[in-house]
Amino acid sequence: MKFGIDIGHNCPPDTGAVGIKKEDDLTKAVGSRLSQKLSSAGHSIINCTPSQASSVSDSLRQRVKKANNNQVDVFVSIHFNAFSPTPNPRGAEVYVASNTGRAIAQSVLSEIVKLGFKDKGVKNGNFFVLKNTSMPAILIECCFVDSQADMNLFDAEKMAEAIKVGLIGEPEDTSTPQPGILKITQTTILKPSTLQSSELPKEELASIEIGDYPVLDIRREERHYWVKWPDSSKANRNEHFIFEEHAKVTES
Repeated sequence: MKFGIDIGHNCPPDTGAVGIKKEDDLTKAVGSRLSQKLSSAGHSIINCTPSQASSVSDSLRQRVKKANNNQVDVFVSIHFNAFSPTPNPRGAEVYVASNTGRAIAQSVLSEIVKLGFKDKGVKNGNFFVLKNTSMPAILIECCFVDSQADMNLFDAEKMAEAIKVGLIGEPEDTSTPQPGILKITQTTILKPSTLQSSELPKEELASIEIGDYPVLDIRREERHYWVKWPDSSKANRNEHFIFEEHAKVTES
């Protein structure tokens, strides 16, 4: 997909709110990380943030024009809220101008809320960048820059990851590699994980004798092990194996 990423404000005289932190700094931190994450996942990114503008209106027109001219699939505008008169402002909300962007907005908001932010809902918004883009568009108010609670909770990396997952549904693999030693206490059979049929030919199986075996990585789910074989005769085998259920294996 092609995403149009609009890093809110950051184009004087179009500047953002100022509270405990500056909106311009936070939108840039989140937007740049989000762009990198989406690009790494194989998507095309169009930076819709202008470098200079004669007025706020000019800044907004440039953002919309960049998205429309490049025919992006989804337009994402990153912002942060501020509303000092409220005693304790806090939370995240996402604005849309049409039903086409509502499902995207809800998916993104759900991921942000998982970080601990109050859910302020998906709302219809009359914002210029939403009304004038020709594709599904959302405007994210990540949280409040004048809320101490929100600022204590806010982390740019986590926010960018949440928005990314909301957009494309691909969380990062956060499992931790755990190299160690497999202690085989009973002679067993291993089968390559790429050939998990119950009727594998004998030549596809590896008979493993009692002993200690170095591993490259461990995933406990379904007893997956990436094994580093000291026996050079097995060097041409797939190093990712699954232990049969009767195997007695300990990790150290």
